[in-house]
Amino acid sequence: MSGRNMIFVGGLLLVTGFVWLFNNLGLTNLDIGSLLRTYWPVIIILWGFDVLGQELLSRKKEQREKVPHTNNIVIGLLLLLIGFLILGRNLKLFQFNLSLFWNIFWPLVVILIGWNLIKGTRKMSGAGGTHWAVMSGLEFKNKGWKLEDANVFALMGGADLDLTVAEIPEREVVLNLTAVMGGITIKAPPDITIVSEGTAVLGGLTFLRESAGGIIAGRRTEYTGDPASQKKLVINGLAVLGGIEVKHYV
Repeated sequence: MSGRNMIFVGGLLLVTGFVWLFNNLGLTNLDIGSLLRTYWPVIIILWGFDVLGQELLSRKKEQREKVPHTNNIVIGLLLLLIGFLILGRNLKLFQFNLSLFWNIFWPLVVILIGWNLIKGTRKMSGAGGTHWAVMSGLEFKNKGWKLEDANVFALMGGADLDLTVAEIPEREVVLNLTAVMGGITIKAPPDITIVSEGTAVLGGLTFLRESAGGIIAGRRTEYTGDPASQKKLVINGLAVLGGIEVKHYV
């Protein structure tokens, strides 16, 4: 969350603490539990506004970016929808069965995985193939291995790509990463330009020390390496009940 939203949450905790204290001292008689059970979705709503606000701010700062980051917009709107639906139900404005949400949520996760694979593959110019780690481990650590456009899919397993010992071509390389109940780690040299964009669903993303995680979260980062080099890595990531980490390693 942004600084202003964190201040709001901090103020909310202060008020809750004082009311709780006054109740214990017999000065007030407010039902804190009822208030929290009713209004806790406000945090999800603030989260949604924060995601959308950060997207709008990033577009203003990066005038060269003509197309909005669709993942962040969808995430922000989805968080707003979830928050308002639960809050409306708690306030008895309408009836809403939360189990219906989960019946919709998990098929959407499967759709999101499929879309991420298609989107990432369409951006590829090379033919590096698809690498799977299903309840197993996948490592690219041998000195001189060739980095090519590729899909990397980790299902209840792990994948570790060490780019510091790889042969990296002087062009744009696209890696499409999907981690489902597993983890993918990429170690990159500091001289390569890296553009990372991803979505986490009940998981986490760490792109060069910038992290995002929770129920649904998105992150996009850009790092410029050696200006004299044409080496560029584009990462499209999706983590579901898992994690993806991209870090510098010398």
